[in-house]
Amino acid sequence: MRRIFSRKNRRRAMSLTEIILAMALLATAFIPIIGVMGTSIKATDKDDRTIKAVNLCQEKLNQALQFPFGILEPAANQTKTYGSSSLETLKSSNDANGIILRVGPDSVLDPETGNKFEFKAELTVTDRPGSFKVPMYDPFEKANNPGDPSKWGWSEQDKAYEGMIYEYSMKITWQDKGEDKEKFYTLATFKSKVRDNK
Repeated sequence: MRRIFSRKNRRRAMSLTEIILAMALLATAFIPIIGVMGTSIKATDKDDRTIKAVNLCQEKLNQALQFPFGILEPAANQTKTYGSSSLETLKSSNDANGIILRVGPDSVLDPETGNKFEFKAELTVTDRPGSFKVPMYDPFEKANNPGDPSKWGWSEQDKAYEGMIYEYSMKITWQDKGEDKEKFYTLATFKSKVRDNK
């Protein structure tokens, strides 16, 4: 009984070779994991820059849409581009409460990382002329058949317009670290010139 008990309590010590082998196996297993982590960090950084570009694009387009008519809009059937070559500061008025929009090459500082995000904002405003059909009736036919609108001599007339609907397009361009090709994000919307005839 004593022999059986002493055999169970006897422990086998690990040799230095076994420890080195175990460490080598662990290191080999961690190499792909570290590689995946590095790739993941790079992808996260690129996604972060894309999110910044989207937010900047939305913010600047919203600012542009708040400008009163007559400041950013081009002439009829024309296109105006702001910020394509140099940094421009556009103002809606000369007073302190006016809207200020900066377009062109610029940068913002990330408060979390302290890194600069360099980008170029370009605003393009284009007049979008068009036409619509207006149903018209003949007043003489209406006088002859006042109770039956189907006999009023209806016809459709084309009404053309220009200088009433503008397309606002904001484009943010940036370049990721270590890449030669520029990336861009564009948002576009329409703004109409509503006139009150009263």
